[in-house]
Amino acid sequence: MNEQETTRARILGVLIQDARLHAGRSAADCAQLLGLSPETYAKAERGEYIISLPELEVLAIYLDVPMAHFWGSQTLGTPKRPDYQTLLMLRHKIIGGLLRRARLETGKSEEQLAAEAGIPAAQLREYELGHQVVPILELERLGRALGVSLSYFVDDDRGPLGRHENEQKMRRYFNELPPDVRAFVVEPVNIGYLETAIRLSQLDVYRLRQIAEGLLDITL
Repeated sequence: MNEQETTRARILGVLIQDARLHAGRSAADCAQLLGLSPETYAKAERGEYIISLPELEVLAIYLDVPMAHFWGSQTLGTPKRPDYQTLLMLRHKIIGGLLRRARLETGKSEEQLAAEAGIPAAQLREYELGHQVVPILELERLGRALGVSLSYFVDDDRGPLGRHENEQKMRRYFNELPPDVRAFVVEPVNIGYLETAIRLSQLDVYRLRQIAEGLLDITL
């Protein structure tokens, strides 16, 4: 390789590693995907081994990045991920609090609820304090005794799970759109039309009628 190709190979290696880290994948995963040894894949990220175009295409799909990422020079950076251990600890506390609130709202004592759920009262107390993890089947049983479903305890409208659920919903809705509509939405040149559609959707019927009548006056 000449000096220019050597520089390009190093940049490509950096971009491959950047896409992998952004996707949260390990080097071993990518090596196995491409059928390369871990040593050879490591050389690819250092720009010492040049992978093929089909291998790069497979990486783009696997790492969920556009092929254009590998033609440029801008890195994606490591995305900010939730602190899962802190999230777990906080959620156990919240579920314990919700369990206690539901019990108090029904007027049941710890002993009554524990007896209905078939667990010791001391264990229920540990659940309510968030000191002990509540197995999901026991949580369902406690919920039935309190007249609430499992969804009462699910954090699906706020926090990391809420954001995750909204992203999944938007992705599903987008994928269900007709191909021509998806193609229209992703074209940057069409952003103005989409913004206009959003503004129109927020108008009341009277204002929409005025706009329609004005358009008729112009075209007739």
